[in-house]
Amino acid sequence: MEDGRKAIELARKERFDFVVTDLAMPGVDGWRVLETLVRMQAPPGVIVITAQADDQRRKAVKEKGGLACVDKSCLIEGVKSSLRAASGQ
Repeated sequence: MEDGRKAIELARKERFDFVVTDLAMPGVDGWRVLETLVRMQAPPGVIVITAQADDQRRKAVKEKGGLACVDKSCLIEGVKSSLRAASGQ
């Protein structure tokens, strides 16, 4: 999704087990997405990604009901590593 408003709309129409959202998005940001989704009747697990995953943000995400706050650089490196392993490199 390109913005949080669309993600919230989709989550109201369809059931998801997990949602991964960035904190920095145009319009409705990831904080609002997190807060909205965890209040749903059958909330998905929400994982937040950010370029600034410091201890304060990780704590705030947990306090707001998120599962985890992941640093984008770690996520990107993990994906690259998985792709290299899958391709035999």
